Amino acid sequence: MAKGKRKKRQIRPLRVGAAMLVLFALVIALKNVKAEQPQPAGPVQKDAAASVSQESSITEAVIPDSAVQPPAEKEPLRVVYVTFDDGPCTHTPQVLDILDRYGVKATFFTVGCYVEKYPEHAAEIVRRGETIGCHSYTHDYAQCYASADAFLNEVTRWEQAVTAACGAVPERECLRFPGGSRTHYADNVRDGIKDGLRQRGIHWYDWNAGDNDKWLAGNTQELPKTEYFRQSYRACMKWFDDMPEEPVILLLHETEDGTVQILPEILEDLKARGYVFRTLDQHPSWETPGT
Repeated sequence: MAKGKRKKRQIRPLRVGAAMLVLFALVIALKNVKAEQPQPAGPVQKDAAASVSQESSITEAVIPDSAVQPPAEKEPLRVVYVTFDDGPCTHTPQVLDILDRYGVKATFFTVGCYVEKYPEHAAEIVRRGETIGCHSYTHDYAQCYASADAFLNEVTRWEQAVTAACGAVPERECLRFPGGSRTHYADNVRDGIKDGLRQRGIHWYDWNAGDNDKWLAGNTQELPKTEYFRQSYRACMKWFDDMPEEPVILLLHETEDGTVQILPEILEDLKARGYVFRTLDQHPSWETPGT
């Protein structure tokens, strides 16, 4: 009995020592595992954000305020409406060819009786994509301005002539008074004519430039026609040098051979001045009701 008890006392220290060894090994293993674990991403992200912020502040400091320029102001759009009166005539095909050569579209204010005389030229105006407009039926001042009704009857007869030659009148019908809307021939009937035109949805247009091809009395120096027309045109265009925003409505007559001769020069000059070509059915007045 006594001998068995002594054996038990020898075994207990061995068990305790083994347990301590196991515990020590576990502590070492836990330390190694902790050391191998990846570090949290939070501090790294903060450092990266701080780095980006620092770079941004450096970039902003490099660009001085004086280097930031305001957007350049756009130059005013120069617009010209090239118009021809009193046709169609034998010169019309040549005028159309010149316009095509320069890629220009124009407005032709035609006279109804000449539309009936040259229906193929009227139809060609439309076929080429030009704008055909009304310049009365007779272009006779006494008949046109006899009364407001007489003038409106001229418009109706013009519409009939154009419909016969071209198939229809334009959806946007443009008109030019013979002699212009301020002609003294219309003094007593002007208001009535304008009221009638408004009721029919027709817009009328005068002009603010030309080559004086119907005002030969101004040729006091007795220049050759083409030179007189050329100088007259250039003098008119000088008015617009300081008014680039002012649209130009240029009056020419296809019936004048001198004008036809210098037409290429006129178109080249307008292009050199930076003008954009439009027809009067594109005029802004069509977007404004009641004008």
